[in-house]
Amino acid sequence: MTVSPRLCLVEDDAIMRASLCQRFTIEGIACDCFTRAEDALSALSDRQYAALISDIRLPDMSGESLYSRLLESAMPPPPTIFITGYGTIDQAVRLLKLGASDYITKPFDLDDLLVKLREVSASLFGDMEEGSAELGVSSVMRQLKNTLDRLAAHRVDLLITGESGVGKEYAARYFAKCCNKTTGAPFVAINCAALSEDLLEAELFGHEKGAFTGADRRRRGLFEQASGGVLFLDEVGETSPRMQAKLLRTVQERVVQRIGSEETIPVDVRLVYATNRNLKAMVDQGEFREDLYFRINVAHVHIPPLRERKEDIHWLAHRIVESYFHEHKQRRLILPLTERYLESQPWPGNLRELSNAVERACILSPQEVLGPREFGATGEEPLLSLEQVPLKEAMEQYEKSLLKETLEHHEWRIAETAGSLGISRKNLWEKMKRYGISHSD
Repeated sequence: MTVSPRLCLVEDDAIMRASLCQRFTIEGIACDCFTRAEDALSALSDRQYAALISDIRLPDMSGESLYSRLLESAMPPPPTIFITGYGTIDQAVRLLKLGASDYITKPFDLDDLLVKLREVSASLFGDMEEGSAELGVSSVMRQLKNTLDRLAAHRVDLLITGESGVGKEYAARYFAKCCNKTTGAPFVAINCAALSEDLLEAELFGHEKGAFTGADRRRRGLFEQASGGVLFLDEVGETSPRMQAKLLRTVQERVVQRIGSEETIPVDVRLVYATNRNLKAMVDQGEFREDLYFRINVAHVHIPPLRERKEDIHWLAHRIVESYFHEHKQRRLILPLTERYLESQPWPGNLRELSNAVERACILSPQEVLGPREFGATGEEPLLSLEQVPLKEAMEQYEKSLLKETLEHHEWRIAETAGSLGISRKNLWEKMKRYGISHSD
C-alpha cells in the first residue's frame, strides 16, 4: 500500500509551531510536529518523510547537528528547509553546502515558506495518493483533483457536470492551470445561457468590420482569444440548435469563421464544457445534438453537491474567512459549534450559497467570533448533537471550544486572548487548566 507523503516539522517555539501546523492543515498537508531534535530523529528513522522543516536553534541540539546525524545515518535526509534567525544565516549557508534544500529567515510570511516547500517537495501538495486539498478535503474531491491532473496531461476536452453552484468554474480553472504550464496561457470563460443567440455567436466567433449594425471594427472571438489556452463554455446545455451546429464544426475541425468573413482561422485551444443539465436525457428528447454530445463527452467529471460531501463545508468556510481577512484585514473566527451547524444545513445553492452566507456573516457580525446565529440559527436546532445533552455539559462544551478556537486564533498569546474574550489572564489560565487545554493539543 502506498503511504501518503508527510511533512516533518521540528520547532520548539509553541506559538510558531501551532501557527505552522494550522496553516499546513488548511493546505491539506499531513504534518508530524516535534519539539526536540531527538524525537524527530527517531521518527525520521521509522518512516520516510517527503520533506523536513527544522529550526536551527533547538533545545537539545542544533539543526546543524540534526542534519549531520541524518547524513551519517543509512537513510538519506529528505528535502530540508531550515528556519533561521539573522544571527545564524552563516550556519544556514553551511547547511546548504552540505545538501540542505533551502532556508528561510525569521520573521517570514507563511506564503513564502509554502512556495519554498512546494519547490522542494511538490508531492506534499499535489501528488498524494488521494490528492491534495486544492478542491476540497473530502475523498471524492481529492479523487476529482487527481483525475483532472491526469486528464491535463492528455490532449482531450473536458465536460464538467453538477448542480448549480457546486464550483464547476473553479474546477475548470484548476484544470486550466494544470494544462497551461507556460506562464500567460489564457483562461477565457463565458456563460452560454447569459447571452442571446446572436450575441453569443459574435462573442465566440468574432466578426469583421461592418458585418452587422454596430460592428464598427474587426473583433476576434473568444475561440481566437483563448488560443494556446483554455476556453470554458459554461451552461453549454442552454445553447440553441443553430449554435450547437456551429460549435460542432469548431470542435471537430478546430477552426472558426468570423461573422462576415469567408476565411477560416485555425485555433489551438482546450475546451472545457459545464452544465447542470442531463445532456444524455436532452439528446433522447431531441433538445441537444447527439453528434455534439459525443464530441464533448470524451472526458467527463461530475462534482457532487455539498450535502453529499459535508466534510468540505467547514474547510470551504474557513477558506472563505481567510480570503475575507486578506481583502478586508478584519479577522473572523468560526467555532467548532458553528462548523457543525453549517454541516447540518442542506445548502441547495451549494458553494455559491455557502460563500454568500459566510461573507454576509463576516460583514454583519459585530464581533470576531462567528456563532451559529450569525448564519441564521434560531436556537431550535440541535447544534451540539442529536443526543440529549444536559445544559451544564452543553455550556462547558461550548466554552471549551470557544477558548481553544480563540487561543489558536491569537496564536496562543494569553493577554490578547483574554482581552478578546473579556476576561482576566488569571481567569483564562484557570479555565485552560480546568478543560485540559494546552499548546500541544
